[in-house]
Amino acid sequence: MIRRLLHGLGVLWGTLTVVFFLFTLVPDPARQLAGQNEQEAVVEAIRVKYGLDQPAHVRYGQFLRGFIPMEMHSGQLQWSGVNLGRSFITDRPVMEAIAGALPATLVLACLAMAMALCMGLAIGFGLSLITGSWLDRLVLGFAALGMSAPSFVMAIGVSWLFGSVWHQWTGLPMTGGLWEVHPFEGPRVAWQHLLLPACTLGVRPLSVVIQLTRNSASEVLKQSYVRTARSKGLSTGRLMVKHVMRNSLNPVLTAASGWFASMLAGAVFVEFVFGWQGMGLLMFRALEQSDLPIILGCVTVVATTFVVINGLVDVLYGWLDPRTRINA
Repeated sequence: MIRRLLHGLGVLWGTLTVVFFLFTLVPDPARQLAGQNEQEAVVEAIRVKYGLDQPAHVRYGQFLRGFIPMEMHSGQLQWSGVNLGRSFITDRPVMEAIAGALPATLVLACLAMAMALCMGLAIGFGLSLITGSWLDRLVLGFAALGMSAPSFVMAIGVSWLFGSVWHQWTGLPMTGGLWEVHPFEGPRVAWQHLLLPACTLGVRPLSVVIQLTRNSASEVLKQSYVRTARSKGLSTGRLMVKHVMRNSLNPVLTAASGWFASMLAGAVFVEFVFGWQGMGLLMFRALEQSDLPIILGCVTVVATTFVVINGLVDVLYGWLDPRTRINA
């Protein structure tokens, strides 16, 4: 676990370093913020305010220093929190902006992945029992179609079809955020706004989970110990639960972990189409306005999520398949 932790920290450091120095290649952010016709004194004041007048290696050191949540005050260490700078556009702390947008994206990603896993595992294990049938081929065809469909095309189609054309039957809005303000009850969670973007975001991981589960379970069903258990009279239900499910989940876990982490960054188009006030929409607006601190903060969150989830998946591998612990 210590080796895995050090490896994850190395990956995180390398990712953030590459992204930071890519941002140093952006032509004079201060001039872009001030406008091409603004006086040089104003542009220089913006550079000084955000530290853009300092060399790249100095800014890089300050950037890494922001990840240390402790500061020395009066000879004592005090908690200061993570500091990723301030937004170029709103002058708001980056961590504050991300903290306001991240919960909505997490709710959306968790629901989408939960739907994809529950439905995908059930369908995949069911198809493994009828491999080669017409139903198996039909479902795999739809899964391939869902996996190849671009997110923005799916988002526009689902929003228009269920939120506009069939609105009188579904009652679902085309756009909306996690929170809405009721004229009498005040702020409350708008769960009806969550269904369409969650289903849209979950289509591609659902297709992947179905195919991986079906293929993995089919391979396990061909193993000699499964045939032995079947010959001893073990029912299909107990056979699937005791011998097939646990031994066929490793590739599904790998795919699910990657998809969940990528949802934090890949939900940009879905959040934009549905007006979902999450981190994807925050990142889109930051890219549109060249708000580099916000972009770097969002990349930091996504990279950290990848590292943490991969570490947790390694632990689950050891529980699902003890052979991985022996090989390690």
